Amino acid sequence: MPTATGGAGTGGNTTIGSGGQVVGATGGVKTGGQVVSATGGTIVTATGGIAVGGGRAGGTAAGGSVVGSGGAVADGGLANPCVGKAWPTADPTVAGPFTVAADKNVGPLAGALPDPVYGDQQQHFNVYRPKDLATSGYCHPILVWANGHGDNPEQNPPKCVIDSAANKWCGTYPVLINQLASHGFVVVASLSTTTSQGNPLPTIVGLNWLLEQAEDPASPYYHRLDTAHIGALGHSEGGMSTCKAVTDPRIKASATVSGTNTITSLHGPVLFFCGEKDTVVSCAGVQKTFAAITDQPAMFINNLTADHGGWLYQNGTKGPDIFGLTAWFRVHLMGDTENRKRFFGASCTFCSDSRVKVQQNSKMTP
Repeated sequence: MPTATGGAGTGGNTTIGSGGQVVGATGGVKTGGQVVSATGGTIVTATGGIAVGGGRAGGTAAGGSVVGSGGAVADGGLANPCVGKAWPTADPTVAGPFTVAADKNVGPLAGALPDPVYGDQQQHFNVYRPKDLATSGYCHPILVWANGHGDNPEQNPPKCVIDSAANKWCGTYPVLINQLASHGFVVVASLSTTTSQGNPLPTIVGLNWLLEQAEDPASPYYHRLDTAHIGALGHSEGGMSTCKAVTDPRIKASATVSGTNTITSLHGPVLFFCGEKDTVVSCAGVQKTFAAITDQPAMFINNLTADHGGWLYQNGTKGPDIFGLTAWFRVHLMGDTENRKRFFGASCTFCSDSRVKVQQNSKMTP
């Protein structure tokens, strides 16, 4: 992994349950483990077009969601032509109500070369989303995902595969990505495996493209996206990438897992996860980045039994990182106020969870 706050470690393999993760090798780091089937959120390949119309925009409505009329501006965000119904609350520890569709290898080419997995070939994007965008009645917030070094949101044969015998760990995030899409988010994920490199970053290239699609009548995303509510998240090198991306004022909430970098400007709440047993990116480095955030709500969660990638294999969607990320973005991008209690105030749910230790800055009041 390129340089990240907290530093890079060296070492051998770390076994995680029945899967595996490789962390540490002189000259670089591989992260991974076996793919675990996601609970719910069936994956299907989206084909053909989708009817257009409907959606949601800025404002406040009953249920804590952000709604309004076409062209409204919400929370200082982009003009949003989408109009739809308010989001209800939902349990982030289980799959959401939406069947997941994956639009694969779409959008522009992006990413620095040479790529650790794909060599001299730039890659497109995958978009993970509710299958029924056309009929859901909601406007769906956007999440920009950034992979760890040498990784992808899912396997992309023949080069990006999980093969423990060959020490290949590419495509390790399906449980998280599918969980987020099943809850109603549209997740744009670069297939570049060095997401912290490039100007603009590959994740920003993907966001720009998706926002263009939201205004294209021929696109399945046309007026189906809540373009006023955009979040960014990433793991490992993807956490570093996210810390760079959040300078973009369109990004209204963010989160990182076991990866960070100095944040020069921030436009919304941020959540930092680390792993107590991580020898690649130390919790001390992540905590240092957290401590520097004073102008926006920020929370730091130390997952006490996780190493660099072990958070992916902690009881599926019920693992602290995965349901925590789901709840965080539900609160800040869907207006799911019921889930605020998990993070805000001295008696927050995470504050008394024995699996973690937390810190909150002064803006994390109820």
